[in-house]
Amino acid sequence: MSRFKKMLMNEEPKLVAPGVYQLTSSIVNVYFIGFPGEEWVLIDTGMPFSAGQIRQAAENIYGLGAKPKSILMTHGHFDHAGSLEELSRIWNIPVYAHPREFPYLTGKSEYPPQDPTVGGLGGQMSRVYTNKPYDVSERLEALPEDGSVPGLTNWKWIYTPGHTVGHVSYFREKDRVLIAGDALITMDMHNPAGLMGKHNGLWGPPEYFTPDWVASLRSIDKIAMLRPKVLATGHGDALSHRGLELDLIQFADKYRPPRHGRYIPEPARYSENGEVLSVPPPANDTLVTVLAGVGAGIIGLMAAYGAVKLNRNRKNNMEERIKLRRTNVELPWNKRMNRPPVSRERYKPVTFTLARRKNYDDYE
Repeated sequence: MSRFKKMLMNEEPKLVAPGVYQLTSSIVNVYFIGFPGEEWVLIDTGMPFSAGQIRQAAENIYGLGAKPKSILMTHGHFDHAGSLEELSRIWNIPVYAHPREFPYLTGKSEYPPQDPTVGGLGGQMSRVYTNKPYDVSERLEALPEDGSVPGLTNWKWIYTPGHTVGHVSYFREKDRVLIAGDALITMDMHNPAGLMGKHNGLWGPPEYFTPDWVASLRSIDKIAMLRPKVLATGHGDALSHRGLELDLIQFADKYRPPRHGRYIPEPARYSENGEVLSVPPPANDTLVTVLAGVGAGIIGLMAAYGAVKLNRNRKNNMEERIKLRRTNVELPWNKRMNRPPVSRERYKPVTFTLARRKNYDDYE
């Protein structure tokens, strides 16, 4: 079944590893970590309209009225933290994130602007996305510095920046299960077929929202070195096929950033606590240039049409004035009496010579 059909059918959570359930809301994944009947945590919160679906899925897995011990964030983009404020308030539970992600989860700073100039369908769609922060400062706590994960034994968090300055992944070493967020994904965001789940594979982070490519490439290398056997990401199906470890190593070796874009020559700059200090100037947006050219052409055509229309109206007005003037002038008798015009062949002028000849003939 394609991902598009699953979205329409309000997909149910599915087991991707022991005690790890994946729920897809729209094209974004959230994860429930914990066995039924035990304490559990939620990783990420999906889109702003996902709260009801997430709560229903939690009750399907863990029972009526189930709530997690905490919410763990990979990062705070709108498609991963969209329901964070609502769910953390309803459940009244702590939210854990990397300290450098705090400015975007306390309402202090906006993320660097998205970059549609990377191209592709995802880049064009990003024009309508938001980079606004969320505010859960009353319940926000930092992930422990020792790498442990509150509420989850056998798990540790891995710092994987690049897509955001405070992005983290979660790794269970005993069976090598990795929840990578958007450090890399398994969905082709630039292809309509990929958005409908027809292409499974490995892709880099969503390029239109990645402002530091040097850090991102290092994070991909770090993930490949973990040699996961199950890879669950923020977008796309979880992968657990034989040879995944080798595929990740080859992907890390071959993957390259986009050829052009705002953050290709220079990354965004951050303060020590993760706030945005500066961003490079926007790259040349070919779509805007094309649209500007098309708009200028349309305006030129409209101006030309208006000029032609104006000249035609002036000509028609002139003809109407001339016609009106002619009707007011006294016409000849035959015109006034609506008689046909005089034909030269029928009515020849009688000259003096002809008159004399006529009289002479009559006399004869």
